[in-house]
Amino acid sequence: MIDDQHLCELHLHLDGSLSLETVKYLAEQQDTKFNGVLFRTETEELFGEDPDKASNDKGASDEMDDFDAELKKLLSVSKDCRDLNEYLEKFELPLSLLQTEEAISYAVKSIGLAEEELGVDYVEIRFAPQLHTRKGLTQREVIEAAADSAVYFNADHNTKIRLILCCMRGDDNREENLETVRLAAEFIHPTTSVSIFSSDEPENEDDIFEDSLSGEDLNDDNTGAASKMVYIPHVADGLLPVIAGVDLAGAEALYPTESFSDVFDLAKELKVPFTIHAGEAAGPESIWAAIKLGAKRIGHGVAAIKDEKLMEYLAENGIVLECCPTSNLNTKIFNDYAELPIKEFLERGIKVTVNTDNMTVSDTDIIREFEALTAVGLTDGERLMLLKNAESGWL
Repeated sequence: MIDDQHLCELHLHLDGSLSLETVKYLAEQQDTKFNGVLFRTETEELFGEDPDKASNDKGASDEMDDFDAELKKLLSVSKDCRDLNEYLEKFELPLSLLQTEEAISYAVKSIGLAEEELGVDYVEIRFAPQLHTRKGLTQREVIEAAADSAVYFNADHNTKIRLILCCMRGDDNREENLETVRLAAEFIHPTTSVSIFSSDEPENEDDIFEDSLSGEDLNDDNTGAASKMVYIPHVADGLLPVIAGVDLAGAEALYPTESFSDVFDLAKELKVPFTIHAGEAAGPESIWAAIKLGAKRIGHGVAAIKDEKLMEYLAENGIVLECCPTSNLNTKIFNDYAELPIKEFLERGIKVTVNTDNMTVSDTDIIREFEALTAVGLTDGERLMLLKNAESGWL
């Protein structure tokens, strides 16, 4: 059991972690069709006018179970998932539903609630703002919707959410990536300095939350940016920006990491922390490229096992690896949990962490990820080290 330790998630995608219930709710709100039928209409057909009556109707219950099972096939990979391409197909439906401010806000809150139920103290949820603009939202509006939801959630819950903004690998979205970095900088380092509270020692978290929503003197260029903060009592300064930093995600094998040097040169110039997906679909050279760009954390990074010098460098420089066991099996990087290099990374002094990547696509959660690692033969001390690495690895 690990529920008496601080449990942190550093690598979790918003669109890949929407629960079945959340997808059904968002689809119903947006009149989305599934197999040619509106979700709302399907629900009415199954439940009729009295939802309580349906609970006693075995036929309706069986039909709903079949409906859920078919929907789950669209959201989660099977155990015999062929490759990364099949894995990525599962993001289309949830991403299509996350194109309004209301949907984005609801999704962030729903994941926060799911993590809280699992006993997670701290989670960094990542998403690519540029992928949520299909229906006219700007990247700024996307970020503000997610950030506002996280701020309000954090005020009322022990689980704390911060957000990572993903830039995307591609050959025609350079300006979108640069915009993501600039917007991250506004939220992390507002151009107008605002006193969040009047004394050095805030009286309580509610006071901090109320005060942090002020900031009426902010200029139009970063309206509300300074208010998007999260109070975490055991952190040295207590108050952190809800936007934690940026990331680079997407087709690693097609678009080499080094091709995005301009994105991370800007991030360094604007003092925006970042992690980079590397060493998942490409080899150790991708991790070396990410390190050269300045990454202090690496998404996945399991290809490091193929390079002795790289493993030495990671250990000596305290670079954190965000490993996602089940996801790596789904995409056929490894055939079973026993092949995962997590134990070897720990033995070499590398700051490796355990994460879910996509709770729904991989049909997993952080507790199940740790349970699966029994196949690796982790000791209690090594399990504790994984927890400590995550707790000290925040952006």
